[in-house]
Amino acid sequence: MLRTTLFRTAMAWAAGGCALITATPSAAADLRGFASAGPFGVMLFQPCEGRKVAARALKVDDATPDGALTAGFESVRKIMLDPGRPLYVEFRGDSVGLAVKANRFRRAVGTVEDCFSTPAPGTRLFAIGDEPPWQFVLGGSGGRLERPGEQPVRFPAAAFAHPILAGGVRIFDAWSPQDGGTIRLEVTEELCSDGRSETAYGARATLRYGSVSYEGCAALY
Repeated sequence: MLRTTLFRTAMAWAAGGCALITATPSAAADLRGFASAGPFGVMLFQPCEGRKVAARALKVDDATPDGALTAGFESVRKIMLDPGRPLYVEFRGDSVGLAVKANRFRRAVGTVEDCFSTPAPGTRLFAIGDEPPWQFVLGGSGGRLERPGEQPVRFPAAAFAHPILAGGVRIFDAWSPQDGGTIRLEVTEELCSDGRSETAYGARATLRYGSVSYEGCAALY
C-alpha cells in the first residue's frame, strides 16, 4: 500500500502537478514517516499521523546541510535487502501544499516497517555506538547511559539545558548525583553511519565516561 501510493504521487509530480501548488509554508515541524525514490530524482514522503501512515504523499525538497537527508536515505538503501520498499525517516521541515522542505536530518532506518517504532515522547537526543556497545538517551526527565553488563547511569535534565557551542559541535558536561561519575558528550551535526546496520543518523557522537571514550552516531530532536 505504501509503495503504490508513493508511485501514483510520483507520476502526478512527473506530469507537472507541482506547478499547481500555491499554498504558503506551514511552521517548521518534526516529521517522521516513509520515503521512497520516485522518477527524475524525486523523493516522496508519506508522514506518520499518530500510528498510521497518511494516505497522501509529499514531494521532498532536501535543504538539509550537505544534502544529509538524501545522503542518509541512499546510504541505507544500499544495504537494505529490499532497497525498493519505502524507508522510515525522521527530519525537521516545512510543508508547502503537496511538498515538504527538509531542514534538518535526524535518522533513516531500514528495519522499521510501521509508525509504531518511534522515539519515546520527550526524547531530545538519542546516541548509540558499538565496540564496545553503548546507548545514551536524553529526555525531559534527564539522561541515561546504558552499557551491556553495567548498571545504567542517570543524569539530571538541567545539566543538558545549555550546551557549549564550539563551531558545529555541541558539548554537554554532566555529573550524576544518583549514580556517580561524569560524562562529556560531544555531538557534531554530520551524516553518520557504521555502514553495516540499516540506519543513518544526522549527527556524530563522542561520549567520555570516567576514563573510557565511546564513539557512535546520534539524532537530535
